[in-house]
Order: sequence, then C-alpha cells, then structure tokens
Amino acid sequence: MPVPPYDYLDSMMWNLVAIGVLTALYIWKMPYSPSKNTYNDGNTAKAFAIPFLITGFYLALTGLMISFTWPFQPAGGVYNVLFGGSASLGGLVIIAFGLANYFNYNLRPITYIAAVVGLYLIVDGIGILQYRLTRTPELSAALFIVTGIAAILSILFTHSENKTSRYLFLAFVVIFTLLWLFEAVNVTLGHLEPPT
Repeated sequence: MPVPPYDYLDSMMWNLVAIGVLTALYIWKMPYSPSKNTYNDGNTAKAFAIPFLITGFYLALTGLMISFTWPFQPAGGVYNVLFGGSASLGGLVIIAFGLANYFNYNLRPITYIAAVVGLYLIVDGIGILQYRLTRTPELSAALFIVTGIAAILSILFTHSENKTSRYLFLAFVVIFTLLWLFEAVNVTLGHLEPPT
C-alpha cells in the first residue's frame, strides 16, 4: 500500500471531539440502567447508535490505515504505533458500543474492553512524557491519560447507579473532549499553514 502524502491526525482529533460530545450527551440522557443492566429508553439508545457507529468506524479505519501504511517512517515508526494502535482499538470499542445500543445488548463487557484500551492509552501517555514524543509532550500526554481514565471509568457507568460515579465519568469525558478540541484546532491550523 502506498504511503499517503498527508496524515489524518487532525480529522481523527475532530472525530474524538465528536465521540466525546456524543458520550457526554449519552451519559446526560442516560438511556441505560446499570442496576437492571437494561436500557431505560430503547429509542434514545438506538438514536445514539448510528452516530457512535460512524465515529467509531472512522477512528478504527484511520487507525488501521496508519498501522498498515506506516506514514510516519522518518520518526522510526514510533508515531505509527502511538496513533495507529490506540485509534484502531478505541474505534473498535466505539463500534461495539454503537452496536450494543442498536441491538439492545449488554454494555458491561464492552466497558471491560474499554478499560483495557484505557490502560493502553495511559501507558502511551506515560511514553509520550518519558520520551518527549511531541512538540508539547505535557499536553499530548494529558490527552492520552485523561482519555484513558475516562475509558476506565466507563465501568462505573454500567455498574453503578451512584450519581457521583456517573458525574465523575462525565467530568473526565468533558475534560478529554475539551482537551482534544484544543489540540484539534491547533493541529488543523498547523496542517493548513502554507509552506514557506
């Protein structure tokens, strides 16, 4: 497969913002009852399914494209591992979440996978800090770590009716969404800057 002359990181980041907004709205609307392990409102859950499927598909597809085409070779491939793996796995979790909502399946097993992906993101964030992998390693690490924590906290969403737990999960989702929004704006402006 030929290597693309560009990368998709800016659109991937905007997609993560969309996933964050969808997730925050989903938590707020709360069509899922953890104590009953069922949906309170199947129509609302189904309405969220398609947007989650679309955004999850795009994230998984672009992550796999990075993994297969290896567009960041000049850096030794480390960025292919960093962005390709996390996006592929994260996208698959979002796809599974969308399918579960559409078909009224149990969400709990999906959050177990999300928690493992969350741990992977946290390790990526630590690696970004340890090896100074980006121009702004502190911000980049925060993006990965906060997103990873939110993924781990998704378990609370499917196991507890406790509003404090739910609001804690929601808070991390909102924080990761705002962080990715900030980064998406900066990366997009950087990609649009004409060559000098």
